[in-house]
Amino acid sequence: MIRDLKKILIQMNEPNEISLVPYDMVHPVYWIWKAPNTSLKDLYSFLHKLRPEHARFDIFINGQYILEKDYILEQKGNDVLVNFKRANFAYSLSSSDSIKIEGDIKNNNVN
Repeated sequence: MIRDLKKILIQMNEPNEISLVPYDMVHPVYWIWKAPNTSLKDLYSFLHKLRPEHARFDIFINGQYILEKDYILEQKGNDVLVNFKRANFAYSLSSSDSIKIEGDIKNNNVN
């Protein structure tokens, strides 16, 4: 039982920070960035109802927190894609912006 509790605590309290790279900056609706070779961490099924998808990670552009209504997150192959809704931003994103995702993300290159 204690071993199971330890596994749960590791899943819930082991955030990672990963830098995103530009993926598609000319899409008419989104600026699309990706976190290469990453995926959302698997959680025990009973934890899904306790930890909504949007609460599992945070996204920052140049240090500013971005609300979940401003993007769509998707898994595409071995990459996590973040589709930033152009219409929701008063500024344009550029390839020089520093964009990071922090939370229940795992790097698939690390064993």
